Amino acid sequence: MKNRNDAVVTIEEIREIIDRRSLECQINEGFDVQKNEHFTYIEVFHGDTKLMLDLAGEYTIYLGDWHGHYYTDEIHDMREFRQVLEDLLDSKICSVGCFRERNGAENWCGSSIEFRENLDRDYFQRKYGDDRIIRCKFFDETLNRAFMT
Repeated sequence: MKNRNDAVVTIEEIREIIDRRSLECQINEGFDVQKNEHFTYIEVFHGDTKLMLDLAGEYTIYLGDWHGHYYTDEIHDMREFRQVLEDLLDSKICSVGCFRERNGAENWCGSSIEFRENLDRDYFQRKYGDDRIIRCKFFDETLNRAFMT
């Protein structure tokens, strides 16, 4: 990775975060010839749920319908990456996918992450409007919820 700073969350630190929670993970490492950079791809499992981390020129977290990008040369981004990763793994926050049904098909309207205590129909209606399907996906799938606004 280029332009690394002292605040970069290392692969070893990510492994410690995962190991502290006794979670199963799979790590794939390689070299992207087109981008001329090394990458690490980590899949973390909990039941049928999979959280994915793509660690290359930037770090990306994927869960459900949401993904977030964090730049390794930004101290604030690295702090946020660590906090979001820990909060997702602890199911303090979840991915939120917003959809609208038209002609029998669901159309994506947006995605975000939200704290568990914010999840209610009124909140989503204010945020996304009427006639939306909201799917909240937690790392602990027993907490998953869906709402209609």
